[in-house]
Amino acid sequence: MDPIINDGQARRIAAEWHGGQWTALYSLASSGHIDRDRLRTEISREVQTLDHGYPRRDLLALDRYVRGRGDTSAIPGWHRLWDETPVRLDQTCFFAGR
Repeated sequence: MDPIINDGQARRIAAEWHGGQWTALYSLASSGHIDRDRLRTEISREVQTLDHGYPRRDLLALDRYVRGRGDTSAIPGWHRLWDETPVRLDQTCFFAGR
């Protein structure tokens, strides 16, 4: 099983955490476009406000997805993707499962 979240999970998490249309998380949620530096800054800011638990797990998994996705451009049909599958612990750590 792939230890990185899928596009539908990434879209759902970004949609749940974005702070408005001007944010990199909104851009990811709406089009699939990744501005790696801005996204990692926004994700880090949110993670720092959380002690532990599923919200933190989701954001850490999203950060891993952002770091690992090769193509950063918008993705046609992105708006149709959505996955409610909970994030697993092994999807949050870059070296999980190795």
